[in-house]
Amino acid sequence: MRPYLLLLPLPLLLFHPSLHAQLYEQSVRQIVEELAADSLDKAEKHIRQTIQIEPARTSNAILYQYLGEICQRKGQNSKALEAYTHGLDLNPASIPLLLARASLHLQTDNHAKALADFDRILSSDPDNQEALLFRAYIHTAARHYKEAHTDYRHLLEVNPMHEDGRLGLAILCIKDRRPREALEQTETLIQLFPTHARHYLTRCSIYEKRREYEKAIKDAETAISLEPRNPDCYLTRATLYHTMKKRRLAIQDCRTAISLGANPQHVVPLLSEIDNKTKRAPRR
Repeated sequence: MRPYLLLLPLPLLLFHPSLHAQLYEQSVRQIVEELAADSLDKAEKHIRQTIQIEPARTSNAILYQYLGEICQRKGQNSKALEAYTHGLDLNPASIPLLLARASLHLQTDNHAKALADFDRILSSDPDNQEALLFRAYIHTAARHYKEAHTDYRHLLEVNPMHEDGRLGLAILCIKDRRPREALEQTETLIQLFPTHARHYLTRCSIYEKRREYEKAIKDAETAISLEPRNPDCYLTRATLYHTMKKRRLAIQDCRTAISLGANPQHVVPLLSEIDNKTKRAPRR
């Protein structure tokens, strides 16, 4: 704030239009600087103060979006949701705010409300790639496979190089018992992104289901060579070794996965299953 503004009586400051706008603009610039410096507490304080200067101002929708993102980063999801909703009250057609709120709903497992927001986005912007991707994900989780296929295919028409969209379609095909199409999508991904380990892991799981174990092992080993510090690569190979009844190698990969930071909740059940099958195996 400029020094001379402090000399004015408060009522005059609040009701003088030009000074009012100037104060608002200065506050917004300060907020942008604080966000750039990652000073979240200061930015949050000044956003709330700035909104109070002109609570009904439409541009406050952007400030509410900033506020929601700050609260989300601080783990305050209820406050973030409140901020996004206030912003949408001011600007109901704001796609960035709808995307932010929908993503938060998705993060907190409120799929019904997330779906409603994604539907609103796509009703006005049918080619919105983020909304298509996440709506397809929600449909897949709900086993609405026909709707999920429609969204993934629309997304790939809009952007044939959309990696997550094509991977999502491959996983959907696995769930929908379309192994040939799943393999085709995965092989396309490997051609387009040959250095990304996760696509080899997806194809590995397809080969495993088809009992083509040599091909599956080769893909798992390729994934490990590409990302040797990725615990998912070792966990995938451990699962494959377990299927192939190679207990020692499966346990070794499980231990490697844990040492690289794998979630024990994902590893312990596999180790328990290996141990139980070993105990049940007849002695020769």
